[in-house]
Amino acid sequence: MSSNSFFPNTEAGQIVWLTNYVLKLPLHATMCGITDQEISNTSMDVNYYIWMLQHWHPAIQRDARESTAFKLLMVSGSGTDNISHPQAALFPNPPPVPTPGMQKRIFALITRLKTSANYNESIGKNLGIIAILNTTEHPTPEFTVTVELGATGPRVRIDFNKYGHEGIWVESRTNGSDWAFLAIDTVKPYLDERSIADGNSHETREYRLRWWDKSTPHGEWSVIQKAVLGI
Repeated sequence: MSSNSFFPNTEAGQIVWLTNYVLKLPLHATMCGITDQEISNTSMDVNYYIWMLQHWHPAIQRDARESTAFKLLMVSGSGTDNISHPQAALFPNPPPVPTPGMQKRIFALITRLKTSANYNESIGKNLGIIAILNTTEHPTPEFTVTVELGATGPRVRIDFNKYGHEGIWVESRTNGSDWAFLAIDTVKPYLDERSIADGNSHETREYRLRWWDKSTPHGEWSVIQKAVLGI
């Protein structure tokens, strides 16, 4: 399978790409028919996008983890001292909030820029908008697991890239039990929102993935990833 997208798959890579793009866009935009207002609008989108990925989202996730841990401690923990509840993250001077659809607008402007008669490969390389063919084979799914706060309590988030496949086949085991089918997922991320079993204070959940195409799981199993829920 292959991909030719210029936009990175990882959020860390996206931050680097967006930072370069917003810095260099004014150098080429006017020559390619992009107005000052469009540059300003795109800069608003990109700056908020970077702030959201780099600061807001990680802080909110950290707040969720701390609040869940505090709730469990207060409900079923032990100790004799009164403790203070975690304080939510503060965001001084956040950038202006654009309307939803930032990525769609950024990509639409790039499409316009590329149709300009003055656009060339040098501009594309400088802005990082030339598709790079990735011919790396992916015999097994690659994924990460993260514990986060869901609507009904802690849940496990599985982020993955399909690399051209229809989806993934997910199996899981808990606290060393037998492997069992969990889900077929065609849209990332997959969210395991199963509650911790009655009588358990915590669970160690392990996950392994295979590719799923044409209604059939196939290929070798992925590397096993694990997550711990509870205290």
